[in-house]
Amino acid sequence: MTLKQIIQACAFLSVFVSLASAAYAQEACELRKSELVEIGNWENPSAKLNELSSLEVEGTCIENQLIVRARTFTSCSPRDCKWGWAAGALNLNGALTFRFGGFFKAQHIELRPMGERMQAYMRTENHDPTIPEKTRSYILIRQ
Repeated sequence: MTLKQIIQACAFLSVFVSLASAAYAQEACELRKSELVEIGNWENPSAKLNELSSLEVEGTCIENQLIVRARTFTSCSPRDCKWGWAAGALNLNGALTFRFGGFFKAQHIELRPMGERMQAYMRTENHDPTIPEKTRSYILIRQ
């Protein structure tokens, strides 16, 4: 085998390996996404006015990384209020967390799956230090 043939073979092999590893990374991301039980639509059937009424959690593989986001709804009248979308982060304790920022306050939501139900801890962080923080807990069921 000549030097030119060896160089061509190495170039072909490196392209093949990079394509195979990219396919494996995408497959690993999709597998991780399928194992994340928080993904889906969740509702609080006993929501009172201004309480967490439903939650949508989505996961997408972008450049072989799992990106999770959520949209939260609170019970309002005549229809539920949307908070918009927030990116998710996985805590060291395994809980999925989201931070919804606002002008006067921020809402932090921590999700803990419990089979077909999910516990959502919602902590309100007021930007005014004279107003105390408020923490609530809700049990959500899959829609």
